[in-house]
Order: sequence, then structure tokens, then C-alpha cells
Amino acid sequence: MTPEEIQTRLGAADELQIRLLSRLSPARRLQTMLELQAVWLDNIRARLRRAHPELSDAELTTLMFERLKQNG
Repeated sequence: MTPEEIQTRLGAADELQIRLLSRLSPARRLQTMLELQAVWLDNIRARLRRAHPELSDAELTTLMFERLKQNG
């Protein structure tokens, strides 16, 4: 994706978020990224749990990673 394509996809909130993140130290940016990743994975797991309540935790985790692998 070119910088121009990225710019057209970003809204004002995205630009503000980028500015705020750029003010953080690299360690804090990494911590923030890992926290957001945990929230994202928790949301995926919760959605799959609602769709497949019969699965064990191990089966649910396997399904989650299969879906992530398929969808990038």
C-alpha cells in the first residue's frame, strides 16, 4: 500500500491516534500494542465461544488460531 493509499484510508481519529502514539517511548508503545493485541484476541475468543459453546478451551484455542491463520 502506498503512502497516498494509506492517507486516504485514515480518518481524523486515526491521525490523532498516530500522533499520540508517536509521543510515547518505544517501551510504552510496545506495551500499548501488546495490551491492544490481548483485547483483540479476547474479543475473537469471546465471539467464537458464543458461536461454539460446546468446544473445550483447547479446541476453542485451536479454532481461534486456525481462523487467524486463514484470515491473516
